Amino acid sequence: MSQPKIIAVIPARMGSQRVKRKNLRLINGKPLIAYVTETCKKVDCFNEIYINSESDVFGEFAKEFGVKFYKRRFDLAGDNNTADEIYLDFINNVEGDIIINVFPTSPFLSTEDISLFVKDMVVNKYDTLIAVENRRIYCLYEGEPLNYDRTKQVVPSQKTKPITLHAPALKGWRYENFKKNMKEFGAAYYGGNGNIGYFELHGLSLIDIDYEEDFLLAEAIICGREIVAAKEPQYWGQERNDLYGR
Repeated sequence: MSQPKIIAVIPARMGSQRVKRKNLRLINGKPLIAYVTETCKKVDCFNEIYINSESDVFGEFAKEFGVKFYKRRFDLAGDNNTADEIYLDFINNVEGDIIINVFPTSPFLSTEDISLFVKDMVVNKYDTLIAVENRRIYCLYEGEPLNYDRTKQVVPSQKTKPITLHAPALKGWRYENFKKNMKEFGAAYYGGNGNIGYFELHGLSLIDIDYEEDFLLAEAIICGREIVAAKEPQYWGQERNDLYGR
């Protein structure tokens, strides 16, 4: 059996609303979109890597960073356009079998995250694979408890049933199933009919850059990573052996 052709797509609209031109905003001297672009290039599971945008600025970026550029039609670049429309357009025009959507707002995705995500999709033959975060925290929906009982004693958070959230970092679809769902439902982004899987992410990989304070956080993490990694953990009172039983 031949191996599927796997395409990485990094969507990059110029007209972001919450932070202007956020994908080109520098973090520690490098544009936000560069982080996932460089990470995608380091994994060996992609046949092709595309930046998908309506702006030629990202075409120049793609050329400089050694990836391909897909020029999105301008009528698919508005605030009211859906991801379903954008990816159907790409699938209809770029040959492939599996599309892996890698969001540029997730600069801390690792090569391991991406490689394991793709492997999970291929090995388990998922039609759709969605990155998620499992959180053990007390949650409400429309004012009603989801994973706790107001009439019972508090359960330690580590023993609560986890709430599963979509993580905006990664999504994957098989071409044929995506087109089938679009034809049947006019929607395919969340999987529609088909074999749907969920891939758990952890830690820094879950950080999503959407607001001004997110940029400040990302800058602090990147600048502080080497300093923190070089240090041994320190504890108050550790110099007093009697406190630690030594």
